[in-house]
Amino acid sequence: MSDASDSVAGSGADPLTWREAGWFAGLWPRALERLLRLSPDETRVATRGFKVVSPQVVDRLEDIGASFAHGYNSALCSASLDQLTGVLDQLPPDNAGFAFEGAAMGLALADWMTPGRRRFEAFVAGPALAHEYMAWVGLGWSFARLPVSPMRALRRYRSINKWLALDGYGFHEGYFGWRQSVSRQRRPRSLSGSAARVFDQGLGRSLWFVCGASPAAVARTVDAFAQDRRGDLWSGIGLAATYAGGVDRAGLGALRDAAAGHVPALGQGAVFAAEARLRAGNPVPHAVLACREILGLDLPDAAALASRHLPSEGDDIESFQQWRFAIQAWCGRRVQGLAGAGESATGRSAGRGGG
Repeated sequence: MSDASDSVAGSGADPLTWREAGWFAGLWPRALERLLRLSPDETRVATRGFKVVSPQVVDRLEDIGASFAHGYNSALCSASLDQLTGVLDQLPPDNAGFAFEGAAMGLALADWMTPGRRRFEAFVAGPALAHEYMAWVGLGWSFARLPVSPMRALRRYRSINKWLALDGYGFHEGYFGWRQSVSRQRRPRSLSGSAARVFDQGLGRSLWFVCGASPAAVARTVDAFAQDRRGDLWSGIGLAATYAGGVDRAGLGALRDAAAGHVPALGQGAVFAAEARLRAGNPVPHAVLACREILGLDLPDAAALASRHLPSEGDDIESFQQWRFAIQAWCGRRVQGLAGAGESATGRSAGRGGG
């Protein structure tokens, strides 16, 4: 994915700490923390009403949720980005990205409620650069909690990755409001066209949690949606299954089979997740396994597809969609090539690279 270090509007050094800014700035963060704090109980499977059968999956999903809440709450109470980063860096590599995602949401909310403050921008261009994908997703969570137009809010940023915020928006709505967004299949009226499709990628990611990482349950849920939404949902499912994990080799094979004609979209999600993991320096075993099972590629080779197909210019939403579709086209050729050779993706890591 593209580098945000010199492309985020208003990026620069960490602004003055609240303590340096005076007595008001010292009291306001504590007020924000009390007002906005997220209880870790809100991310528990039972609280959310998710249908999860496996105790191991429950543990994994709740561990992810707890890491997100930790990052979010830490962002609200940290006096500086240096202090916040020190807290986030203490988490295990497997969960660090989720904490950075939560921190980005917390910073975005606090920025909106504190005139003149732009800590999210400094965060994504600096401490969170290795976790840039997750930081943009975290920004999208804030859209669900604020009276803002996502499309209008994103105009200020100059990075193609900013559109991942719409993915984050979709995930939030599925995770916290699955009865409306999943069961009733509602999307925000403010989003249409390509924006709605990226929202659906995020909604698809949430299905991995809502359906308890069950390939069968995920497939049934996707099949209940209109045909023109299913590909984007599968894209998000591939991203979540690869980045978050939760199933073994057999489960990933079942997921690939359930995706059927949407395997290219599933693969594109896996590519995004692989690139995010590799860039952050935490190519964890479950992500390595997912890349091999879904695409028959080693994780670095899957991740390379993201940069290889990144548009050479343009940071509008159509350029972002062009990026997704180019990866999906490659994944489609990959699947066809394996089928023509009488092979499956399972356990394969041959055929590195690609055009």
